[in-house]
Amino acid sequence: MYYNRTLSESFSGLIESEGQLRWLYELVKSRDDLDFLIGKSNSGEWISVYRGLSRIMAIRKMRKPNVIKIDGAQSYKKLTPLIYGNQELPFEFSRELMGLINKVTTLKKFDRYYKNKKEGFYQNELSRLFGICGTAKDDFVIVDKEAVVGYENTKEKDLLYGALREKYKKLQKLISKEDPKRYGKNLGKKSIGGELDFIALDKAGNIQLIEYKHGNNTSGIYLSPLQIGLYFDIFSSLDRKELIAAVYQMIEQKKRIGLIHPEWPIPEITGKIIPVLIMSDYNPRSSAKTKYDEILSYVRGKQQEPFLENIKTLTYTTKDGLKDW
Repeated sequence: MYYNRTLSESFSGLIESEGQLRWLYELVKSRDDLDFLIGKSNSGEWISVYRGLSRIMAIRKMRKPNVIKIDGAQSYKKLTPLIYGNQELPFEFSRELMGLINKVTTLKKFDRYYKNKKEGFYQNELSRLFGICGTAKDDFVIVDKEAVVGYENTKEKDLLYGALREKYKKLQKLISKEDPKRYGKNLGKKSIGGELDFIALDKAGNIQLIEYKHGNNTSGIYLSPLQIGLYFDIFSSLDRKELIAAVYQMIEQKKRIGLIHPEWPIPEITGKIIPVLIMSDYNPRSSAKTKYDEILSYVRGKQQEPFLENIKTLTYTTKDGLKDW
């Protein structure tokens, strides 16, 4: 079980200052609707460009020097095939990329999950606000997004992650039986886990595990303690020294690239983990807040150990920023 998504120096250097793909960094930063996701796993490393929750491209390093592979969904490849495939550096495709983005923003089938200003829109905005467009005075920075813990093999994943997920699947079933009309039927069949929306570090040196929900996702909000609890247990199971080292290395690299403001002062990382729920466009007349409190109370009553005692709940709007819920 491990977590460290720091890129190799040779690969990250492609989008660092003077890198062969630095123009791509400048283009992404100039557009409010685009953002990067960088990372690695046992299967390789990548530099991805996203628009909301849609990945436009993933750039991967090949074994052959100065060759990269650019991959993407088949629908994007059909629109602009010249961009994708194995490419030899230097490879300048800014005009083709802008053409692709212009098509994506005008064709409804590509734009419907961004222009509606729901989950994809706000996740993109938050990621940029506390990332590529952040300042040296920000209260926290986003270290990673769509974050996952790695496992050495399937057996280890089943043993560690599988056991934790089963714990929360059982809680889903119990909650459903408690009041199926109020909380929903067959919650035990509902998917749980996957990718954590954001990992952040605050100025006090605390590691924040952030899950984002849009205000219209009522059940997603009130059931979020189970999802957040699973992520909290997973990341709490990591070797704390290794987690601290990984977060530090990722911030240092992102500062060099410009995905975190270069002058943001890295505090001493405490290793304390804080679970966070952020919502946008929350309707105060919604039942989500009451049910959220009920679910938290119910799970705390079932647990022998404290459950999400230090969870933070916040709302976010473009106009007002982050506020307590």
